[in-house]
Amino acid sequence: MYSTKTVQNWGLIPESIASKFDIIQQSLEDSYNECLEWMAVHSKSFYFASRFLPHEQRKSVAALYAFCRLTDDIVDEAPEGTTIDEINIELDELKAMISQLVGGYTSTIPILHAFADTIRKHNIPIRYIHELIEGVRMDLTKKDYKTDEELDLYMYRVASTVGLMMTHIFMENPAPQTLARAADLGKAMQLTNILRDIREDYERGRIYLPRQTCDIYNVSQKDLEKDEVNENLKSLIRYESTRAKGYYKQADLGIEELPAAAAYTVKVASRVYGEILNEIRRRDYQILKQRAVVSKIRKIVLATRVRLSYLSKI
Repeated sequence: MYSTKTVQNWGLIPESIASKFDIIQQSLEDSYNECLEWMAVHSKSFYFASRFLPHEQRKSVAALYAFCRLTDDIVDEAPEGTTIDEINIELDELKAMISQLVGGYTSTIPILHAFADTIRKHNIPIRYIHELIEGVRMDLTKKDYKTDEELDLYMYRVASTVGLMMTHIFMENPAPQTLARAADLGKAMQLTNILRDIREDYERGRIYLPRQTCDIYNVSQKDLEKDEVNENLKSLIRYESTRAKGYYKQADLGIEELPAAAAYTVKVASRVYGEILNEIRRRDYQILKQRAVVSKIRKIVLATRVRLSYLSKI
């Protein structure tokens, strides 16, 4: 049994993180409940699908989700005037704190309290968490990408690592091929996000569409400033959509290797995200003025279809 100590006493909690919460000691169960609330508010589709998971797995998935959200917020929700150096220090502190949590320390911050328990309970490799933090760090200075390979590294760090950690939650000793397919699903979903959020990311000063691919399709930065998607940009989006669909197809092979309840949950998330690509196509790729979204009714239809195929197994 590990010895429980408090990270706060070691001064390892970044002020930017601590300031988001009431620093109070609460039970582990209450900490997990707070993570479930975060997931319910910020990721309604996955919260719905996760209801079919065993209770303990569902709590762990919520803790993972909440930690990822917290990590993103260090960069994306930094107070105005915060420097890159200051954010880098906060990310370094977060990495140090995770190392302490893995070693048996706990935290008075509910989300970190629950996530620390999740890490230890499911033997989640710390390298995945460190890679995730490094992926988030890339958004501080890397504003564009030269090649698909560069973008794939970013997508692996910020998204594939989440799929890898989730697989450890679902399975005690996941096979290498199952982990590889989980990484594919992370890339598929992240690339879908990139296509959905082209304008929003551009307004934040980020262009995730690889420069090499933009050159091939004769797409310039000015094309992203317009409300109308021209034929060149349409062709580029079709190419990246096809690439994303290839990742989804590969991921399906790994989903079938998961326990039934987990497979259902992951497949619903996969189908809902994949539907964003279909919605982009239905709009004739006109997504610069208004982002493509999947309606609530459509999500229910997709979830029902998947549920019917897994009903006898769950």
